[in-house]
Amino acid sequence: MSEPQHDADPTGAGARYTVSVHGSRRAGSTDVVDGWSDLDLHLQLDADLPLHAVREVDAAVWAREVAEDVGAGDAGSQVVRLVLVDGRRIDLVVSGGRLLLPRPDDPAADEVRFLLALAAAKLGRGDRLIGTHLLLEVLRRCLVEAMLLRDRDEGTTVHRHGTGRDALADEVTALAGLPVALTPRPNVLDRAADLFDRWHAERVPDYVADRRGLDGLLARGLEDDPRGECG
Repeated sequence: MSEPQHDADPTGAGARYTVSVHGSRRAGSTDVVDGWSDLDLHLQLDADLPLHAVREVDAAVWAREVAEDVGAGDAGSQVVRLVLVDGRRIDLVVSGGRLLLPRPDDPAADEVRFLLALAAAKLGRGDRLIGTHLLLEVLRRCLVEAMLLRDRDEGTTVHRHGTGRDALADEVTALAGLPVALTPRPNVLDRAADLFDRWHAERVPDYVADRRGLDGLLARGLEDDPRGECG
């Protein structure tokens, strides 16, 4: 059976791409698929292609991670990992060209959103080691926001002593000690997102918090495991 091909250009004059499904959702796979599962796709391109031309990505992107030239034996491959606004996760391995993605409006927030989604999926599957590691990465980004606020307050990046902003560290350490179960909500990831959003909004006045991807992912995953007890 041939792999599906699609016109990349809605006018019919552009390149085509071939897509195949890998991972737990491929035909014949015996892996369990649940609300935490992502969709693994391989895209073979004829030429560079804008992301909006990929039919399988049928919702707006909430967060992303892009790696170029991945794999010693697969030079030229690109890996694009997406979290959509409805919480679905899609991992694409791209060959033959590049997927062209618009730059995120707020790279710092985009990185935190991606980490939150990964942490949710890991904790939802009961992987507390990696899930907690990812949570701590989010909290580290919160501390960076706090340090940048202090730099702005003091007009310098050199600090011989603490300031009033050091009290923000207590909020981070308090979160780090919370249970990592995903229910009840707000859970530790919700609270970490609150912390980042609050401090980032103070630093970037036009920042608008967006929880759609995290809320969607948690809703999908917890539908299969309502307890959210991390295994």
